[in-house]
Amino acid sequence: MLIICTIIYLIFFRRRSPRVFLTAADVDKFQMQNNVNKTFYQRIPRIIHQTWKDKQVPERWNRSVESIRQLNADQFEYRLWTDADIHTFVRQEEPYLYQHTFVKYAHDIQRVDAFRYIVLHRLGGLYIDMDNGCYQSFESLLRILEAVDSDSPHLAAFPRTSPIGISNGFMISTKGHPLFKNLISRLPLFNHNYLIDYLTVMMSAGPLYLSINEFYFHQFSKQAVVRIVDEIVYSSIYTWHTPGNSWHGRDAQVVLYIYHWFRKHPLAIYFSPILPIIFIVVFILCRRRLRYRRKIS
Repeated sequence: MLIICTIIYLIFFRRRSPRVFLTAADVDKFQMQNNVNKTFYQRIPRIIHQTWKDKQVPERWNRSVESIRQLNADQFEYRLWTDADIHTFVRQEEPYLYQHTFVKYAHDIQRVDAFRYIVLHRLGGLYIDMDNGCYQSFESLLRILEAVDSDSPHLAAFPRTSPIGISNGFMISTKGHPLFKNLISRLPLFNHNYLIDYLTVMMSAGPLYLSINEFYFHQFSKQAVVRIVDEIVYSSIYTWHTPGNSWHGRDAQVVLYIYHWFRKHPLAIYFSPILPIIFIVVFILCRRRLRYRRKIS
């Protein structure tokens, strides 16, 4: 099923530039050669951003959040953004977007997702969800990113997720990265009701929104690089995970149940032909919106 979707995706929808990965081999290479040191030009601000509705972190995430704060205390500034902080920041930095899109979102998680792009564009640094803990400081990861693309003024990195997308639950960026500028400018364009709350969140500002815009982003002359962090690097070397998805409702549970059923059930092969159709329709609509945006801009 996933293979069919991927093939159709690759045939009918060309990326504007090839993906650039950061693999475990890259990490081993730079660590073994001792090339990762503080002489590299630091372009990524050493700031860790996390969000929650208030200053009281839920008990279930105490361990993961504490690992982030303790293991990165020496190299990073830590910022916990509350809902009130988020509204103040977006209202100051993006007043038009705040008035016409941000406050009109139907779900709080849409505002949180949009804020992630805005804060990383304005301040740079690293965003990580509270359900993620870390095995070691992120300093070495940032230095590796700065080392492998030493001539690029703008750097960004996202973890790869199945089957072909990327996640906005962990993002790294220099201040002012062009991809994040695109992500902010296109938020009004994607702000629609997609019939199901889960899809509305995912498509309007969530991981699907990020994945589509990254797909069309052009990495020009290495001035603005986007690296996709391999799952082994992300999930085994640097981070560990606890149960999250605090915004998921019943519709999300149904969608995810169907997805996992298709992945595992032997009868999935008989239903898989409809999935590429859905996949194509969604991307055609998104492609038309992006083309319309380019015409009027």
